[in-house]
Amino acid sequence: MKKFALALSFLVLPLATVPALTSCNTEPDYIKRTRQLEEEQKKNDDVLIQDYLTRNSITNYTRLTSGIYLIPVTEGPTSNPLIKAGNKVTTKYIGSFIGKDNEGLVFEASSDNRTTCGCFGFVNGQTGTISGWNTATLEMRKGDRKKVIIPSYLAYGAAGSAVIPPNTPLLFDMEILDVQ
Repeated sequence: MKKFALALSFLVLPLATVPALTSCNTEPDYIKRTRQLEEEQKKNDDVLIQDYLTRNSITNYTRLTSGIYLIPVTEGPTSNPLIKAGNKVTTKYIGSFIGKDNEGLVFEASSDNRTTCGCFGFVNGQTGTISGWNTATLEMRKGDRKKVIIPSYLAYGAAGSAVIPPNTPLLFDMEILDVQ
């Protein structure tokens, strides 16, 4: 009888573990839907950004793999190193919208923050700024001034923020004043 029970357990064990093993490869529907919506938004953002570039005849841009677009205005000396994660960055900026209906409308500027320099400082890679800033400034150096177009998923995403509607790509005219 013991041999029969042992043999039966060897047959039942694989059948009992199959559902557990196959469930590791499935996601709940809400996770799949969220991921699908994020991918759709990335495509929508890129269409909006491309429309902006076309409307303004901008062709001298670089698109990063993250989806951020950099448009050079002034290049800093190449002897200045690129910004790295952990660097303290001081910048002057103007943030505006790129949509057809609100293009050029300024929603924020460092000059409005009541500092003597009219600038804003942050540590690259730490919280306190949108993630798109951390990514974009890694491609910049002291003395650079670039227009940086950040897709919504690297800005304020589906939640939006105060005057920024949900799923809104943003344009920042950024000048890097100092890097430490």
